[in-house]
Amino acid sequence: MTTATAPTAHAALGFRDRARVRRWMWRFTLAMQDYHPSREARRIRRDLRAALLDDAARLGVDVALREIGSPWRVAADHLDALDSAGPRWNDGAVVAVLLGFGLPLYMWVAWAIGAVDTVGAMGGGRAELSWLGVPMTAENSDEMFGIAFTLGWQPFAVSLGLGALGFALGSRIWRLWRRTPVS
Repeated sequence: MTTATAPTAHAALGFRDRARVRRWMWRFTLAMQDYHPSREARRIRRDLRAALLDDAARLGVDVALREIGSPWRVAADHLDALDSAGPRWNDGAVVAVLLGFGLPLYMWVAWAIGAVDTVGAMGGGRAELSWLGVPMTAENSDEMFGIAFTLGWQPFAVSLGLGALGFALGSRIWRLWRRTPVS
């Protein structure tokens, strides 16, 4: 016994067309970050994706994307129905990673390169240093070139603090405590 399933609109599209629809949906999702409640936002995305795939299968991806228009405009139409905007969690996560991980790593690498170069400029040798409370040894001689360190809790605390600050600022977390209008 064999069972036949009807082909879906998603299966009728080629790889390139599905990628274009996914890209449009990704841009729409980014634009809808302010939309709350999130359950309603997921329902809107799911319905819009189904309609877009159906139109793309019937009319072609070019026509379907042209008719629906810019994802930013479509999202703005949905956002206009809200009384206030919610936090932007994705933006907060990106800022938290950049501020909590990228910035300390960049600063540490720059500091380490500068320390080794400074030891070399002073005629070479070895220097015992400290960065954020972590003991480090910078050496620049004919036999050895580099830096040695033992990782402590202090850099993690600084990264965690910077990441939390970045998340709060990037996500605009204060929007959680918005006032709702009294009816």
